[in-house]
Amino acid sequence: MSGTVNITCDAWQAGNMDGYFAVTGHWIEENSPTGWECKSALLRFTKVNNAHNGKCLGGALFKVLDCVGIAHQVCLVPFSQSACLYGTTVGPCDL
Repeated sequence: MSGTVNITCDAWQAGNMDGYFAVTGHWIEENSPTGWECKSALLRFTKVNNAHNGKCLGGALFKVLDCVGIAHQVCLVPFSQSACLYGTTVGPCDL
């Protein structure tokens, strides 16, 4: 992979109180000058402690990105700009 990698992530708690965290990467591959293909891959699925706050999840996310060697390729879109980019009103997520 060369270029920018965009990520999505999700955290949830199972019925037995175990916490899980998944990170998916998304990027564009240019197969020809006019042929672009959107690619996605599950980067990591892991069990986490039950502290689903921003600090803990941010740390877990950075560890995943660093472990797979793409921390320097991730594109950050600040929350306030993401709502403007997509023309929607997005509220904060309480994890």
